[in-house]
Amino acid sequence: MANDLPALQGRWKVADLEVGGAKMPTSMFPNAEVRVDGDRFTSTGMGSVYEGKLTLLERSGAKTFSLAFTQGPEAGNANHALYELSGDVWRLCLDMKGGPAPQTFATTPADGYALETLIRIL
Repeated sequence: MANDLPALQGRWKVADLEVGGAKMPTSMFPNAEVRVDGDRFTSTGMGSVYEGKLTLLERSGAKTFSLAFTQGPEAGNANHALYELSGDVWRLCLDMKGGPAPQTFATTPADGYALETLIRIL
């Protein structure tokens, strides 16, 4: 929801990642982080730098957001995610193929989803 945007400001370290039902070892992305500044985001440490606009939404009571990529390999594309925020923990399930936000916090083989847990960097 729009009122979560102030709480998302700052830097977030990727603490856990699952893609298509497979847990990814954290050693693969030791410097991965997401920075939120206003309604802009930058994602680094996952092989490329991604930048764009973050728009928070609400769908039937579920918190969702869209990422409109303006820089990096995904420039011109948009991804959508389900999310929850609890203090310094931001959990999200992202459809990496541009489809609607996932309905649950889970991934399965070939679904194109990424389940991430991010921890605020102080």
